[in-house]
Amino acid sequence: MCELFNYQRIKETIRPELKAIIPEISADDLVRNNTLIEMRELSWIDGNASTEELIFIAKLVRQYKPNRLFEIGTFDGRTTLNLTCNSSPDARVYTLDLPDENRPVKKPATLDGDMSFVNKTATGSRFHGTDCEDKITQLYGDSATFDFSPYENKMNFVYIDGAHTYEYILNDSEKALRLLRDRQGIILWHDYKWVWDDVRRALNTLYLTRSEFKNLKHIKDTSLVCLMNYRTHIE
Repeated sequence: MCELFNYQRIKETIRPELKAIIPEISADDLVRNNTLIEMRELSWIDGNASTEELIFIAKLVRQYKPNRLFEIGTFDGRTTLNLTCNSSPDARVYTLDLPDENRPVKKPATLDGDMSFVNKTATGSRFHGTDCEDKITQLYGDSATFDFSPYENKMNFVYIDGAHTYEYILNDSEKALRLLRDRQGIILWHDYKWVWDDVRRALNTLYLTRSEFKNLKHIKDTSLVCLMNYRTHIE
C-alpha cells in the first residue's frame, strides 16, 4: 500500500467544487523582470509547463541561486533542463520519476489523465546528451514509497509536478517540506489551475488547514503555486 498521508477527514470537509482560492500575486512580485535567463527546448508538448511558466521558473532559479534542487516528476526533462542551465555552476539537480517496470501504474495510484505522461518512451530525453547532464542526478521510484531520507534537509528548491491525485499532492508536499534545508527555500507546484481538480483541492486543503502552507501564493496567469520560505527576500 502506498505510504500516503491520511487526510481523509480533511478531504471530507473540502467541497469538490472549491475554486482556486490561494491568493494571486504577479510574477514580478517575486522575480525581477530584467533577470537574464537561458531558455532551452522551447517546443511544448502536453504535460510540459507553458513557456511563460518556464520563464518564471528560470528567473526564480537564476535570481535566488538555489544550489540543491529536487524535482518530483521528470517527464521528458524539459523543466529539468531549464532548472539546470539557469542554476549556479556548483548546483546539483535531483529529479525523480517512475522506473520503466512501474509503467503503467495500477489504479488508484494515478488518475486516468496521468497515464499518457506515465507511459512515455524515455525519461528525461530533453536533457540527455546536453552540457547540463553532468549536473543532473536521475532518480527512479514512486514518490509515495521512495526513500527521501538521503536528500532530506539538504535542498533549497523543490519542484512538484508528479502524479496529480489529491493524495499524491498531499504526500509530495509533505515530502518537499522535509527536503528543504532548515525549511528554508522555495517549493513550486505545477497544475493548480484549469485541468487538475485534485491538485487544486489538495493545495487548497494545505492552504486552509496547515500553518506551514499559509503563505502559498498562486502566480497570476499561470498554473504555478509558490511557497517562499526565506529569512531574506529578493537579493
